[in-house]
Amino acid sequence: MYVSKREGPFEIDTTNGRVFLEHWPVEYPAKKTFIYEYDRDVAQKKIYGKRITGVDDGFGVERPCLELYQDKALKEKADINKKYIVDYYYEYSDEALIYTIQKERFNGLFTLEGKFYSKDENEGKNYTNLIYMPKVRVVSDINLRLGERADPTMSVFNIIGMPENAGGNKKSLILEITRLGEDIDGNI
Repeated sequence: MYVSKREGPFEIDTTNGRVFLEHWPVEYPAKKTFIYEYDRDVAQKKIYGKRITGVDDGFGVERPCLELYQDKALKEKADINKKYIVDYYYEYSDEALIYTIQKERFNGLFTLEGKFYSKDENEGKNYTNLIYMPKVRVVSDINLRLGERADPTMSVFNIIGMPENAGGNKKSLILEITRLGEDIDGNI
């Protein structure tokens, strides 16, 4: 099973332009590794990396290592004065359980509530957004991956929002998004 992982932001080694990761990124066409310059809490410019094996992290431990470059030809080294993030997949080899719930189990109507985060394009400030859909029907399977030490993964499922009468004014509510004045989960 492949699990997504995001590491950083971190500064690269000033002598050889390398970063150390927790896991080796998989080399599988459908599971790509993305490396970006990171500035003002936002991923900026795409960077390229090359695997370097047998590298000591300075504490006597051999760890997965990437050497960062500005160009796809791997000629020009990445800027040592910038910070970087690495978004990749690694192979999870420990035990995990996969629960699949077929859509037939969800043949009724449900209410959807959740949180998502956004960044203001002008000020760069992070906000927490609340989403509310009073009537939804699940139209696909929901796959949940659980494991004792597994990283959380995103799960995709499809829903259809249905109108609900929002009161005496005969307007129907399908979706309500509320942007709070701050990022309430920013310190987690």
